[in-house]
Amino acid sequence: MTELNLQLLTPQQIPLLQDFLERFPRQSCDYTVTNMLTWGRLYQIQYLLWQDNLIIYNPKYHAICFPVGNSFHAADLAALVKSFQEQFDHATLILIPDDWETSFPGLGGYFHIWEDRDWVDYVYASEDLALLKGKKLAKKKNLISQYIRQYPDYHVLPINAGHKEVILSFATKWKRERNADGIHLNSEMQALQYTMEQWDILPVQGYIICHQNKISAFSIFSRQTPDMATIHYEKYNPDMKGAAQLVNWEVARIIHQNYRWINREQDMGLEGLRRAKESYDPAYLVSFRSGLLTA
Repeated sequence: MTELNLQLLTPQQIPLLQDFLERFPRQSCDYTVTNMLTWGRLYQIQYLLWQDNLIIYNPKYHAICFPVGNSFHAADLAALVKSFQEQFDHATLILIPDDWETSFPGLGGYFHIWEDRDWVDYVYASEDLALLKGKKLAKKKNLISQYIRQYPDYHVLPINAGHKEVILSFATKWKRERNADGIHLNSEMQALQYTMEQWDILPVQGYIICHQNKISAFSIFSRQTPDMATIHYEKYNPDMKGAAQLVNWEVARIIHQNYRWINREQDMGLEGLRRAKESYDPAYLVSFRSGLLTA
């Protein structure tokens, strides 16, 4: 049995996380410093270092994130997961990379591996979202034009820590007026609060769409890889036609200056959210693959 020297993940580990993720970038939104330290705070996420790899563990869902770091033998990973299972019932390996069969030969001999469509990440070319070319995105462009005609004096402002109450109040109002509820949305609201509380120490950016000194939409994102940014939160005023499309477009234009790809995270199996994400014609999806120890 491998001794599990698990420690609570805190902002003190930001340099450690950045070091691993810069050297071994992953495209899943779960591998961002921002998500690890906001959702991580919500779920009391823990970490350990193993064979020069970073291991992230979510105790709420008994989820062991696939190691970030150097190569290792499948048998060693199986032994590590077995140690987790001896300490935590039902511990499961998640976020197994696409190249697992070639990069980690033999893994299938120890794990039953499957994919979950509800938790794939949607990735778009930043150029596509910034330029909105083609018939598939023509409706988005039309809605943006309607917003601009209706509110020609709108402004795009960078978010800072001083916007905490404005952002949280707007998100709460958005949730209340849409009569939206559920475990995922409630958790997202808590994670958003943690994001704003830690704004000055997280590697995060965001923008507000402002009209007549009132917020009509906002978007918050962070670096995923050297050529990808991930959008974590995006809310808009549903009474302002085109606000959703406008904030998507304005932030895509900003991101496009530095990144080739935009990750807009998962749909969580929610039908409406899936339709919305698919309507922007994603370039590709990042698989969500889990593994249950069998050997």
